[in-house]
Amino acid sequence: MARKKIPDTTEGLDHEIAILRDLIRQAAAKQSDTLTLEEQLDLLDTVGKTAPALARLLKARCDLANQELDPAALLRQALLELEEEWPELKKFGEQFKNR
Repeated sequence: MARKKIPDTTEGLDHEIAILRDLIRQAAAKQSDTLTLEEQLDLLDTVGKTAPALARLLKARCDLANQELDPAALLRQALLELEEEWPELKKFGEQFKNR
């Protein structure tokens, strides 16, 4: 029985996390005493908008990692794979899905 590979959605999240981290680093590197108040506020605005987005992505990444290890999720995936290979099981399970 060949197992289907679960799509690796963490790769896309990791890429976006790296982009946001880089943007925050760049904004921090531009900080200096010679910047005007407007330039400093622009940098602060960039970091202020980017940091919460980064936090949401990091939380999503953590939730996804936990979900991949969740026994209930693994069992559901195994049952779905069995239903694909065993039509009688799928037909039997459909009796209970609408209740």
